[in-house]
Amino acid sequence: MKTIYTFIFAAILFTQSAVAQCSGTAMVLNSASGSLTDGSGTSNYVDDLDCFWLISPAGAGTISLTFTALDLELYLCSDKVRIYDGSDTTGNLIGTACGNTLPATITSTGGAMYIRFTSDISYSGAGWEASYTSTTAPPVYCSGNTTLTAASGAFSDGSSASNYSDNANCTWLIQPPAATSITLTFAAFNTEAGQDFIKVYDDSSSPPTLIGSYSGGSIPSPVVLSSGGAMLVEFTSNNSITDLGWSASYTSTIAPPVFCSGSTTLTAVSGSFNDGSGTDNYSDGANCTWLIQPANTSSITLSFSDFSTQGGMDFVKVYDNSTSPATQIGSYSGTSIPASVTLPGGAMKVVFTSNGSVTDLGWSASYTSLNFTGIADKELNKAISIYPNPFHQTATLKFSAPEAEACEFIMYDVLGKSLIKMVIPAFTTSVVIDAKSLPNGMYFYSLSENNMLIHTGKVIIQ
Repeated sequence: MKTIYTFIFAAILFTQSAVAQCSGTAMVLNSASGSLTDGSGTSNYVDDLDCFWLISPAGAGTISLTFTALDLELYLCSDKVRIYDGSDTTGNLIGTACGNTLPATITSTGGAMYIRFTSDISYSGAGWEASYTSTTAPPVYCSGNTTLTAASGAFSDGSSASNYSDNANCTWLIQPPAATSITLTFAAFNTEAGQDFIKVYDDSSSPPTLIGSYSGGSIPSPVVLSSGGAMLVEFTSNNSITDLGWSASYTSTIAPPVFCSGSTTLTAVSGSFNDGSGTDNYSDGANCTWLIQPANTSSITLSFSDFSTQGGMDFVKVYDNSTSPATQIGSYSGTSIPASVTLPGGAMKVVFTSNGSVTDLGWSASYTSLNFTGIADKELNKAISIYPNPFHQTATLKFSAPEAEACEFIMYDVLGKSLIKMVIPAFTTSVVIDAKSLPNGMYFYSLSENNMLIHTGKVIIQ
């Protein structure tokens, strides 16, 4: 009797091991139509399965799945086939099959369908079988101008499995930031010989320089642009006879970032600067200074377009550099873009520091300035004073020689926000400044006459 039991047990093991069950590795089906099963054949599927299929035919517009056989454990739908609209399980769940009732045909909205089959640890059935068909997506022909800024990528005439269109006129500007060279490689090439062309230009020169012109049925050799970081690809076709078209990919060599260092003086009336990291993170241990000091400047406004630093550790600090020592008017860290900073004066210092660990994408900034255009014979910062300074609540603005015309007085905070504004009549010798509503701190002020700046200064309320 023991011998009989041993024979039966061995036969069961042999039967199970001979079944080609599905596995946890996703099977990719890229034919336009086909079929798939759980893999159990004439036996039942096994317990504890978790299997995947990706149906993704080239150029597919939609995919339709039809079950032709279904026999799964029905209790609580414990064993089931789930169908997703997309290339993985993050797509929308568009169908679930369990038990033994064949569901209606399930159709995706795009060119990929993902299928997952799972079974629990007990009970099984004969399994399932399904077939699929697909429709071909209509070609999306190239048009207009496209700019490619990634370090590498691919593009084509857009015809997919069809011929390209008549009268095509498409350009691609390949311009990765900080690229020092670009290599263009064709994977397929079929155009009407001598009529429809791909032309490749070095776009770092003005006008662009033609470096290659291709037509016909031979795949061109790779095109290497080593003189700059901008390649222009142009595709044109005439109004008759087309072909299967072309596809290409590109790679680029990116220059290493030139991190900021030391001190830089900026004297133009406007400009921009940054930490120097480009698309990389800035460096550890940065200590960089920019002195913004255009000639004859009455005010400087600093604006940030990007800002990401290690919060609380790496800082951009802004100073009024006309004082000695320089007065800090702003300190910024983290990932929020700071508000613009306006300094009513002619010398702004920006300091960037980072510690020895953890960096981020960095920051970029630009500045504008106003100069003393139109002051004519009036000397800036003439004998006008505010006393006492520092003061508490009120102070007196005194003219050593009364102005023959009315003046406008404006007081700002360190961010350039106007807080007090008043018109001072002509021939006034002194006027009281009422600052009771302002908190203690440093403020800037300006005097102008007929929209011309005649005096600037700073005060401290304490």
